[in-house]
Order: sequence, then C-alpha cells, then structure tokens
Amino acid sequence: MFDLLIRGAEICDGTGRPRIRGDIAIQNGHVAEVGAVTAPARRELNADGLVAAPGFIDVHTHYDCQVSWDPALTPSSWHGVTTVVMGNCGFTIAPCRPEHRNTVMDMLLYVEGMPTAALRAGIRWEWETFPEYLDTVERSRPAINIAAFVGHSALRFYAMGDEAVRRAATDAEREHMRRLLAEALEAGAVGLSTSESPTHFFGDGTLIPSRVASRDELTDLCTVLRSFRHGIVEVAPLHMLAGTDDKLEDQRFYGALARLSGRPVTWAPLFENPFDSAGCLRIIEAAAEAQRSGAAVYPQVGCRPLEVRISFDTAGIAIANNPFWRPILEKPRAERLALFATQAFRDELRRNSRPGGWVAALGPGWDRIFLRLSPAAPHAEHFDRAVAEIAHRRDADPVDTLLDLALESDLGCQFGIPIMNANETIVAQLLRHPAGIVALSDAGAHVDTLADQGFTSTLLGHWVRGRGVLTLEEAVRLITSVPAALYGLRGRGTLKTGAAADVVLFDPTRIDLQRTELVHDLPGGASRLIQRPLGVEHVIVNGNLLVEHTEQTDARGGHLLRVSP
Repeated sequence: MFDLLIRGAEICDGTGRPRIRGDIAIQNGHVAEVGAVTAPARRELNADGLVAAPGFIDVHTHYDCQVSWDPALTPSSWHGVTTVVMGNCGFTIAPCRPEHRNTVMDMLLYVEGMPTAALRAGIRWEWETFPEYLDTVERSRPAINIAAFVGHSALRFYAMGDEAVRRAATDAEREHMRRLLAEALEAGAVGLSTSESPTHFFGDGTLIPSRVASRDELTDLCTVLRSFRHGIVEVAPLHMLAGTDDKLEDQRFYGALARLSGRPVTWAPLFENPFDSAGCLRIIEAAAEAQRSGAAVYPQVGCRPLEVRISFDTAGIAIANNPFWRPILEKPRAERLALFATQAFRDELRRNSRPGGWVAALGPGWDRIFLRLSPAAPHAEHFDRAVAEIAHRRDADPVDTLLDLALESDLGCQFGIPIMNANETIVAQLLRHPAGIVALSDAGAHVDTLADQGFTSTLLGHWVRGRGVLTLEEAVRLITSVPAALYGLRGRGTLKTGAAADVVLFDPTRIDLQRTELVHDLPGGASRLIQRPLGVEHVIVNGNLLVEHTEQTDARGGHLLRVSP
C-alpha cells in the first residue's frame, strides 16, 4: 500500500515532454509509480484540473539566517518551491568566529537588507565552522530542501579577521581559505559564492571582504574545485552597474574560471537595462558561444521587473544607500515631516528632477515611481498608479504629489520603482534563451525592499498563461530539471520512479500572485514584504504535505542536500 496517491493529474514531469494525464504514487518519500496506478494508498489527493510538477527549485536565495526561525522558508514554499540554494553572493554566516558575528550581521544589513534586530533575535549561533553550520541546519529539520554555498567573504573573515576588509591576503591566508573551502565542499557545500559588485559595502562605505580580494585570489580559490567532481561557482559581477562591454569582459573572466576549475560558473543578475535594452541579448549570446567552446558560464535571468520599494518612514536598504536621501532619512521623524512640508525642500527636489530623466534622486521618471501601499484609506484608489498619473488626477506637480502622499499617510506609504526588466519583449527573449538560467528571487534578503519570492508563480501565470512566451512544459523544465542538473541536486527536478517525492500541484488557469503585503512577522516584530500565490493547491516535500488545499501544515519533511560527486 502506498503512502500517498495523487489521482488524475496533468503530469508535467520536468523534462519538457508533453504532459500526460495520470496518477503519482508516493512511498517512503520517493515517487513509486507514475501513470495509471491501481494499487491502494493510505491517502489520496484528487488532482482533477491540476497540474502535477516536480517541486520548483530556487537557486538564488539568502535564507541562511531565516532558516533559524522559519523552517518552511516562507513565502517561497507557498509558491511550490521545495528546494532552495542559499548563501549566494559570498554572504554566508559560516564559517564565523564568535567575535565576528556582529560584523557579519552588520554586513547583511547593508548588502542584503536584513534587519539587524531580527538577526540578533532570530539566529541561533550553534556553529563556528561551515560543516558545523550544515549540521545545525540538518538538526533543525527544515520543511523544504536546502543546499548551501560557502561564501568568499565568510572565508576571508575567518582566515584574516578584521584585516579581511583592509588588504590583500598573504600566501598563508590564501592557503587557509583554500583549506576552509575544501572542508566545506567535503561537507556537502553546493559550491563557492562571491561578490565583486560595486553595490556591496558597509554603511560607512567600507568594502565587504570579497571586494577587497583580487581576482588572483578568486582564481586561486577556484582551483580547489578542480580537485572535486562537484560544485559550482556563483558571482555577483564587478560591472553590475556598467555597460554591456564591461559586462562582457566580466563574463569572459568567469568563463576562464569555469575552464580553470572544471566547474560551471553562474553570475547574477542579467537584467534588461532601459538604457541599453539590446545589450543583454549580446551578453547571453556570448554566454552561449562560451558554452559551445567549453566554458560553462551561465547568466541568471529574472522573469520579473526589478522593483525596489521605498518608504520615507524608515531607512530601508534601497534608500539608505542613496547619497541624497540617506541624511534626510537619518533625521528624527518629526523633522522629516516638517521638512517635507517646506517649499524650500520641494524646490530642491524639483531641481533634482528633469523631464525624461532621473527624478527626485529616486527613479528614472515620474511614470516609473508607483504608489504600492499606504495606511491612508483614501489612497487605495491610487494603488499601482504612477506618481505622474496621480499628479495629473490631482492637478498637481509630481514633486508636491510625492511628498503630499507621504505626509497624508504620516510617512507610511510605500512607493515601488521598477529599475530593470521592464521591456517585456527583451525579457521574453532572455527567458527563451537556452544559455541562461531562470533565478533571482533573492528570497530572504532585501526584506523591506523586494518581494520576488514568487517568481515561479510569475513565470507560470504571466509568461505562460498571460503572454504565451513559454509552453507550460518548458517553463516547468526551467525551474526544475535545469537547475537540478546544473547544481548537482541529484534525484530532484523530475517526476519519475525513484525520484524524490517533491511535487507541486497547481491550477494552470489560476496560478498568479496576490498583491504585495507588508507583514511584521520577523523576530522582534521587524517587517518584510511578501506575496502570496493564487492557484497553488498542494506542495509535497519528500512525500510530506507542506501545503494542503493552500494552507501550510506543520510538516518538516525537508532535507539538507549535501552535494557530492
């Protein structure tokens, strides 16, 4: 007798093959049978009208801290994500000596937008080394599957102490980092992550450790992976904010790392840039050429606009790093309220705004700054409208409209600013291109700024059902078997006999996103942005029902995935 039987589903097996109608039998956490199942089961799920797909895989998350207090890693799991890869961009909390814990938490505040108060209240520091951290995660009995990078910045802090942010490593320190990396890979790390990004620094402008490192140091570390038959390298690129030619130069270097290490290198993000829309197509074509020549370099592409959220109530990470707004947000709240009402400040903002260009030192045009949330009830009619449109409706100037909305909500309203990936014609070409990998939720990070944890629901709802850019089978393949193969996540990503019983059941006619919410459920009452799904009915992790009829259960069936040859 089977443990669980899914009856009458449209089975999309993750390979890209056409879906079939049939049943899925689950026994001891694995798929026991697929097709017309006649044997009984202790429990059955009626999947009529639902698609059954392998559990989705999110390879770009920062759940390293959240796993301490939220074993289900919400809201990702609500969207059918059954496996996450955390520790991207070099920012991991292991290895970490006790004396560096506060420094690491400060780094996560400024580069990944994780509130320090929540980290101090929520992280249970039960480890020092990376193997000890993996053991801690495994003991915590997560509700979904977790694979973890070891981070370059963490390696530097552990090997060099406070000097990690000041200078190049000595030969002895490099050797120490190589040993730490080998130790992490032997313990099951999915690979090495690092950041060269110019956006990654502490609040006082001090560079994070991996940015102080030379490319020779990174190359040296990548030689360690050559002796292993598993592992991947992930990079936040040096020229993230530069032009196409500079990004191509970065990619050539990452291709050289792939050849040297004998392992794939993936970098993020590759977004459509409004100032050079076609440039990203040149980059992904170059990645395809590199792959054909033996350099396994894979850009990560996103299926959602990159939209940052700002509020004048608190100095969220997006605005805290803004040189114009940061000193203003550091003023006491009462002073901000008074300042926003003055004509002098409004005139100053007007001087920082020009038609067709950057406005109010915030975004690329008043038509690209949207009112998303507000505690002021009369503002509801303006939700998701651009400031330019609201100003027109009010017969007012955009600067006055922006600040009046802030004052009318007692600074509580929130604006959204789509920065990249707005040109859907270009984004569609990126999603269809075989040289990229669909990722970039950044889940667990930028908690009050971004809410892209539901990118899988966007892919299936907007790009499959809404736009018809991808078939359902192809979209499912891109978020299941493709990342599983690239990251070495064996037994995941397909629905076949013997595979892990990670399954998501969703309604293809309804799957979508609900409106973004601001909730206060982090440790210490800190807030975060979340989006709930529509149409995701059941989520099964290693045979355990984590989401049943859209409701989260107490199941803790996830595994720590220790990657090995």
